[in-house]
Amino acid sequence: MTLIHDAVNSAKDSLFGPSGDSWKWQEHLHKATFRDVPFAVEGGEGSFGRRQAVHEYPYRDQAWVEDLGRSTRRITLNGFLVQSSRLYTAPDVMTQRDSLIAACETGSAGTLVHPTLGELTVSVPDGGLKITESLAGGTFSFTLTVIESGLRVFAITSSTDAASTVQTSWLSVAAEAASTFIGEIHGTLNYFNGTLKTLQNTADFWIRSVTSTMQSASNLGNSLHNVFSPDRYGRYNHGSFSASSPSAEVQKSMASTVQHTMAVQRSLSALSEDYTPESYAHDVLNVVNGLQLVIPSPADRVQALQILSGFTDPQWYPPGGETQVSDITVRYMTILTAGAMAAAAALVPLRSYDDAMTLLMNVSDTLDNAMLAAGDSGEDSLYEALMILRTNTISLLQTRGANLAPVVVQHFNATLPALYLANRLYQDAGRTDELTDRARPVHPAFMPRTLKVLSE
Repeated sequence: MTLIHDAVNSAKDSLFGPSGDSWKWQEHLHKATFRDVPFAVEGGEGSFGRRQAVHEYPYRDQAWVEDLGRSTRRITLNGFLVQSSRLYTAPDVMTQRDSLIAACETGSAGTLVHPTLGELTVSVPDGGLKITESLAGGTFSFTLTVIESGLRVFAITSSTDAASTVQTSWLSVAAEAASTFIGEIHGTLNYFNGTLKTLQNTADFWIRSVTSTMQSASNLGNSLHNVFSPDRYGRYNHGSFSASSPSAEVQKSMASTVQHTMAVQRSLSALSEDYTPESYAHDVLNVVNGLQLVIPSPADRVQALQILSGFTDPQWYPPGGETQVSDITVRYMTILTAGAMAAAAALVPLRSYDDAMTLLMNVSDTLDNAMLAAGDSGEDSLYEALMILRTNTISLLQTRGANLAPVVVQHFNATLPALYLANRLYQDAGRTDELTDRARPVHPAFMPRTLKVLSE
């Protein structure tokens, strides 16, 4: 029987590799070194897992755990250095100790050969090497703690990439919100006959709100202000637009505004006549996308979408199906406009750190309200999509704002020309237009005595 058993084990080992009976762990150990400094190992331990943020909510028995990726691996080895070791070849024990200390005090990451894990790229933290000396000469005991290290890699490397990431996140929110809305409305159709009527009632109120907001944000004054903004035209024809006659640009802007306005109005008309959840969700999304094209100014676009994100249905409904349908519809509309606001915020030109922080707070508060609505309704996938959009938008605004100067208040004893102030504050006469745009004086030669200007 022993011969048969050995023959079977040999056949299994040749096909599937060594089994538990024949595999010898001693044969698979590596000689421990750190930066080519050898040492002996008595034991060790490691900590592994995932980074997590635990979100606890009032009156909820279970917390929601948000995964943040793999945690940093920390490895501790208990070893010793010995004179005339039979385990490794090395000089005298004093030189071994000095070499190990020098290896741990080197600034960059180094290669650690772990007895069981093999080669690892690690860094030694503060106090990572602790050496113990004893009366028994010729040996040093030590504890080495290291952290697994990697390359310096960032997910976003430029503001352009960050802005495109925000747009991609917004598209994910829109798709998730539409699918969630369609599924929930279809669920109400199974037990409530007044679903379509409630949808139309809510749409009527929303259409009025959208129309009013669109008219105030896309009027002729705002359109022309966007055409003649300081970013495009400066005093004495400075700016990115260099044509001497702006008539063609005015006509182009007005024609574009009219075309996009007509497209939004067609979507609103179709929305008032929709009788399926799919077409309803599609037309609402078309309206939100169209609003971003109708309103020429990025700042006005953000403000208009923020107003619409606070939409509520003023119609009172008795508890039951009508209230549920109205809540689902309002939540869909407000989440879409909140997401569109974040996407629009990524395109707003920022002039100061204060502008960036104000915009960041507005976007953060609006998305927080949308996330709260989605979370309270159990729409976990939509909540996660909004969380990603919020993270990407805040990261973009923080990055852009970090490179901008804050606004400070300057006081002067007399009324001075803008050209003189630009040279005095910035040693750059080319920033005269910036000062006049902020102060809006009657004439650039007579600037107010108190100014809000960039610190640098």
